[in-house]
Amino acid sequence: MHTDRGDFLSMFSSKDNLILGLAPMAGCSTPPYRGLVSDLSASFTISELVSARGIVYNPHMEKVSRYLQRDPRERLYAIQLFGHDPADFAAAIKIVLQHPVYGQADWIDINMGCPVKKVCGTGAGAALMLKPDLACAIAAAAVEAAAQFNKYVTVKMRSGWDEEDINAPALARRLENEGVAGITVHARSREQFYGGKARWEVFAAVREQCSLPLCGNGDIKTAEDIRRLQEMVKLDAYQIGRAAMGNPFVFEQIREGMKVEGVVPEASSERWLAAALNHLDGMIALLGEAPACREMRAQFAHYVKGVRNAAKYRDRLMQVEDRRSAVDILFEIAESRG
Repeated sequence: MHTDRGDFLSMFSSKDNLILGLAPMAGCSTPPYRGLVSDLSASFTISELVSARGIVYNPHMEKVSRYLQRDPRERLYAIQLFGHDPADFAAAIKIVLQHPVYGQADWIDINMGCPVKKVCGTGAGAALMLKPDLACAIAAAAVEAAAQFNKYVTVKMRSGWDEEDINAPALARRLENEGVAGITVHARSREQFYGGKARWEVFAAVREQCSLPLCGNGDIKTAEDIRRLQEMVKLDAYQIGRAAMGNPFVFEQIREGMKVEGVVPEASSERWLAAALNHLDGMIALLGEAPACREMRAQFAHYVKGVRNAAKYRDRLMQVEDRRSAVDILFEIAESRG
């Protein structure tokens, strides 16, 4: 099955001339945050990675439902799966897409880029860059399963396993032949994890080998970054990762910066507070008050970056157990920002 690049891109609004998505990130790409950034002009969102085998072993989805639930504000939304067995992907995709709630996903994304040891150690994530035959078998199984529900499959990969083996271009070319509808490349090797500098030249190398819609990821934070990229290579979309952590406004900031060079509109204290509270209350609705407050601690640490006395506020937020305590601190921070 060969997928025409125009078919996948046709899902996006013709008015969206800059396709910006929230990169899938564990602990961050939750339904409430995906909904929040969608409200703030993200073109698409992707769930944090979920185990294909875990879904197969738990077909009623109790343990993974909170990760896959779609927020009503999301525009276009994909579910990202990881694993190392083509049969797991075929079965998991069928389970997900026939589900009345999770089947609302617009497409399935396969993770071939996660660098963490517990994922790579099973042969999944970025470890698939070392086994292109297996990566292609997984893609083929996923495409066949998703096609039964008229859904696309995309792949997110690293540039390679290490600097000596930058094989994203060759793998992208092979995945295109398996019917994959689009490719996202995080322009770092697995060896780099999230450090060092993203090597954007890999985007051009992938584009030379593959005609599929290509999404870039890695060190894309500002409109100026996108302008520099546009001088190097024609990308169809961009994924924003760490720059979006604690800053749901980054998507509109980039859009405004593309209109007027040098413009980076800062969110007012009122909007900052409203966003943080929206995120918190969404997590409470999803998980319950105490679990949500505990999970939000890591997110609060990102929200206070750049704030005066950030360390003091961060220490206090790391202790919150209930909404009232969190709200009191957030109000203090908002006043400090103002």
